[in-house]
Amino acid sequence: MSWIEMQPASIVALADAGTLFKSKAGVALYRGYLRLLAAAGGAIPAKNALDLSGFAGMLADAALCAVSEPDRCEYRITGERLKQRVGFNPTGTNYYDLVPAIRRPYAIRAMRMVVTVPSGFRALIEQTYSSGEVVTTEAVGFPLRSEEPGIDGFILFSDQALERRAGVPATPPRLLGANVVRRDLIDLGFGVDTGFRDLVHDTAG
Repeated sequence: MSWIEMQPASIVALADAGTLFKSKAGVALYRGYLRLLAAAGGAIPAKNALDLSGFAGMLADAALCAVSEPDRCEYRITGERLKQRVGFNPTGTNYYDLVPAIRRPYAIRAMRMVVTVPSGFRALIEQTYSSGEVVTTEAVGFPLRSEEPGIDGFILFSDQALERRAGVPATPPRLLGANVVRRDLIDLGFGVDTGFRDLVHDTAG
């Protein structure tokens, strides 16, 4: 398998990002995050002020991760539908342990970009399962400010399936791998990491 670097498909201001989202969970996260930002006067909202009742439309497909130097992105909360899709409960797991070693530095930069710039993103991901099924998902992430010692920031995610093809659903499902096919960066008013690149499977090769 060969790998290539892929630049973001677009950089979009938060106010213009609404047309990006194709999943109900992504739309619900976007609208809920706009409300959080407004309540915080435009500053990055604090995780301790997070009221999940404002995100009711995405909770089954939600995840909350704590990011800390140098290489930890720990699942703190995982929605029930997300657990069912991937076939296990990742709560307490370091996300970086779930990606191939060659992609790990890119994954670390992607998550740190969200909490340190800070900025948001939307990604289309192709997931493959042991049954041969391929699931296209939409992942959306926005930052929350940390007030916990040792935690640099939090990321509130939505991660919902858009379509399935090939194979049959595995019972229980076994996620074998994932490949980013598109990423859009969302400028929250603080800029973005313009040098960021994803490392992805070379599907043309």
